[in-house]
Amino acid sequence: MIRRHALTALFALAALAILGPIHGAAAAECEPKASCFGVESLSASLSTSQAGAHPDVSFSFDITQDPESPLNKSGLHDSYAPTRYVRVDLPPGLLADPNVLGATQQCTVAELSGGIEGECPNGSQVGVTKIYTILPAVFSEPIYMMQPPGGDVVARLGFIAGFLPTFIDVRVRSESDYGVTSEIVDSPAAARLVRAETTLWGVPAAASHDTERCTIQEATSGCVASPSRPPGSRPLPFWTNPTRCGVPLSMSVSAASWAEPERFDTKSAEFPTIAGCNNLPFGPSLEVEPTSHRAAAPTGLDLTIKLPASEGVNVLEPSQTRYMRFDFPQGLSINTGSADGLGTCSAQQVRFEENAAAECPGSAKLASTEFDVPVLERNLKGAIYLREPEPGHPFRIWIVADDLGLHLKLPAELEVDKATGQIHSIVLGAPKLEGLPQSPLREVKLELKSGFRAPLVNPQQCGEYRSHYEFTPWSGGPAAVGFTKSFTIDEGCETGGFNPKLSAGSTDAQGGAFSPFLFTLTREDGEQNPQGLDITLPQGFAAAFTGIARCEGAAAETGQCPADSRIGKVVTAVGAGPAPLWVPQPGKRPTGVYLGGPYKGAPTSIVAVVPKQAGPFDFGDEVVRSAIYVDPTTARATAVTDPLPQMIEGIPITYKTINVQLDRQDFALNPTSCALKQTEATLTSVLGVVAHPTSSYAAVNCAKLAFEPALKLSLRGGTKRSDHPQLRATLKMPPGGANIAKASVALPHSEFLDQGSLNRVCTRVEFAAKACPAGSVYGTAIARSPLFDFPLTGNVYLGTGYGHKLPDLVAELKGPPSFPIEIDLDGRIDEILRKLPDGERVGLIRTNFETAPDAPVSEFSLVMRGGKQGLLENSENLCLRPRRATVAFTGQNGKVQKSRPALKTSCKPKRRGARR
Repeated sequence: MIRRHALTALFALAALAILGPIHGAAAAECEPKASCFGVESLSASLSTSQAGAHPDVSFSFDITQDPESPLNKSGLHDSYAPTRYVRVDLPPGLLADPNVLGATQQCTVAELSGGIEGECPNGSQVGVTKIYTILPAVFSEPIYMMQPPGGDVVARLGFIAGFLPTFIDVRVRSESDYGVTSEIVDSPAAARLVRAETTLWGVPAAASHDTERCTIQEATSGCVASPSRPPGSRPLPFWTNPTRCGVPLSMSVSAASWAEPERFDTKSAEFPTIAGCNNLPFGPSLEVEPTSHRAAAPTGLDLTIKLPASEGVNVLEPSQTRYMRFDFPQGLSINTGSADGLGTCSAQQVRFEENAAAECPGSAKLASTEFDVPVLERNLKGAIYLREPEPGHPFRIWIVADDLGLHLKLPAELEVDKATGQIHSIVLGAPKLEGLPQSPLREVKLELKSGFRAPLVNPQQCGEYRSHYEFTPWSGGPAAVGFTKSFTIDEGCETGGFNPKLSAGSTDAQGGAFSPFLFTLTREDGEQNPQGLDITLPQGFAAAFTGIARCEGAAAETGQCPADSRIGKVVTAVGAGPAPLWVPQPGKRPTGVYLGGPYKGAPTSIVAVVPKQAGPFDFGDEVVRSAIYVDPTTARATAVTDPLPQMIEGIPITYKTINVQLDRQDFALNPTSCALKQTEATLTSVLGVVAHPTSSYAAVNCAKLAFEPALKLSLRGGTKRSDHPQLRATLKMPPGGANIAKASVALPHSEFLDQGSLNRVCTRVEFAAKACPAGSVYGTAIARSPLFDFPLTGNVYLGTGYGHKLPDLVAELKGPPSFPIEIDLDGRIDEILRKLPDGERVGLIRTNFETAPDAPVSEFSLVMRGGKQGLLENSENLCLRPRRATVAFTGQNGKVQKSRPALKTSCKPKRRGARR
């Protein structure tokens, strides 16, 4: 990140025309001789090895000489070939700050190119070099800091090679360790250098260098006549040693000659090992503030890291930061809604480990960044982008800055506690670098975007929230510096209630018609999150299960349900603020609601499968099962849902809307009663608060439905007085009409209850416990419905405990083990008086079914056994006259049908003419 690591260029400057392949081969081994071009020796030194100090940097080199060339007066041979290209790589952490010279003290190209007539500013000189050439002379040359040309050249140095201006361009190794590289391209061939001794000043404006400053003109005479010349500026550090101790520091040189420009060789030299890291200060501080102080609201975050340093040439640079770790307070969590439209930036798009600008899409941007690096002319601006998730590492990010000729790309990662949702840490540092780039920092600003789709959500409650932060220095030594920082949430504090809303109904309210049924739960920001959910559907709402496959076993556990078991879908909105994340997202896997098998004691269930997809994240499918219990008296269904997921991979799921649509064709069936009904919900919050929202519902046009029940009755077996006949009743209902609400059947006065049977009964408690005595069974019943592809069958009991004078007739109708639904029909038995045509008043036994479910029944059959264990007893000979029952049916739509159907008996037809 160091734009002006220009000092490295000075190094290159000394090496300028003589660096080349390193063979050290004898002339006799080179053919052609240019192949022997190279650097014979290379050395480097620092005036101090104290970490963070400001040393003079010195180095010298000799290029390989041709022993067959004549000696000059300095005892040197000529080089094998003139140098064309030189590249010098400085070790990371060894840096220079050209900004201390100021823009007015930098030399321009025109000033340097003026030759002996040129004149660079006195304060632009940053060092000197002695150049030995094949000519019998030693040239002392000043080295100047030039005005940079821009682009990816972050700094430029210049000097006169012979009589020709030579430039050294400085770049940052963005593709590797962020160290500095300086290059001379197309060096003047006339500069036949064979040796150079160079010193770059740690404090260019120091008074000790006043006598070393010289002009271009004075350099022609070796700068020996240069007067004491102050720079006109106050002394400030230029070079700074690394703040990492005990590791080798090496510089390398690669060079090619004009004779063989494609052939490069490399040689390296070691600097003294840096020491004294324990003397370095390290006192980072941090300021953190959410962009919103409203509880439970989406928020950005402004974070400022400060690493102050005292100015002065005798002050050590504070240790550079190696790692940063931030533990945010529990309650400040990731906003699910921020994933909507969120993109990612791949390694290819960011151009990781390339010295090139990133091409990340704007949709992947999470934050803006700004770095105050003292060696840069201004703050370095950048951004944070979301990286492509990887299994086990979903929240990866890039820290990117393509600015001031730099191409900073640092991988980082958010760690989120999967159990609590706390953003446990952001760990910054690239593995290849073993941490952050070794660069001085004074301040780091990070601004996580705010607004509706801000990436964070404030805690649910107002109060003070503390965070923990740790910074690890490159200087090593003791453990990381840690401290806490707090911020306050003090707006919108009226949170914590629990008042969810419910809306439910069919899309077409026509009574008795099939129509998709929808119910929607909504929750406001700041309310407690729902965890438990029970929904009781309106009485009379039914579902047709005929021909639908089941999602059972492993398929129900994993959500891999067969397509033909689908009965609907789920649409949910999660996240805080007015722009939550809607699931499913366009182009993503759809949600599904599937019919399941028996579950948790319920006869059937539904399996809701919701993709855990949000923007670029895909965590598979969330499967939530609901047991569907059916009230045996009213057939009213209640869905009891397993606990709603509260956390997915550490992301809190805050529900704004839960919408379930039962939209399978010919599945959801409206009631045939248009009376006002309620959909009722029982919701339990994560803190145990219970809410009971309701939604009114009514079907329409029920009065237009036909109501045509047809009942047939017969008495089989004994026909004489005191015999116990078998009773058979068969009810048939045509499709499409209203369902039965009530039924009343009064038998003719020839039938009464056997008083001895009244002692063989099942109590209500026994019936509920499924423990009725065998003697209380008096018959069987079977019901067929278009809702099922199986009949409901069961026993008919004589029961007590229902609050009536006489025992009740109770039919227990059950489905098969694969669908163990149960419907109980309770018939109250009483006696009514009826006046016969001859004026006699007789009592009739009547059975009243007063609460029949609003559910379609195509056929219902009842068989009451006869014989000694029979319930009915003849009061007279059945064959004396025809017998008729008195029947009244009331439809769910209010229509009433009355009739007096004849009872078939076992009596033989009378012969014509026989006496009656």
